[in-house]
Amino acid sequence: MLIWAHGLWGSPNGSKITAIKESGIEVVSPDFNNMELDERIRILNELVSKQKVILAGSSYGGLACALVAQQYPEQIKGMLLLAPALHLPESPNDDPEKLIAPNDFPITIIHSVTDEIVPISASKDYIERSGNNLRLIEVEDSHVLENSFSLIISELNKLIN
Repeated sequence: MLIWAHGLWGSPNGSKITAIKESGIEVVSPDFNNMELDERIRILNELVSKQKVILAGSSYGGLACALVAQQYPEQIKGMLLLAPALHLPESPNDDPEKLIAPNDFPITIIHSVTDEIVPISASKDYIERSGNNLRLIEVEDSHVLENSFSLIISELNKLIN
């Protein structure tokens, strides 16, 4: 199962998730609008506890996915983070320097070198701290990654298959 976590200003029916669904990928996409980070994590933890999953998240949703993966790596088969806001010091991520990727599964990050909302350094610092086999794919796009949908779908298919 693929679980999608949208960003702070996203929705469970946004452009990325719509493109993913239209590609034929089955996905569960909870509505996180008006939820704090800890509430998003609680919902993701409930979904993750039921079966092994692939997590995918954008921006704030990517932060939520990374925190869930750190807590329950045994439940994750793979993870795709899109311009993840891993640098935000927000409870329960009070000390972003302690957020480290597990070694148990493949993780791919797609981040724009010209992102004006979440600097690419957030992803690079996470990779440097984690010291494992994370893949960073650098693109030239906006924070929304609207020109990278085919890449996103391709990377999800690699994790699923």
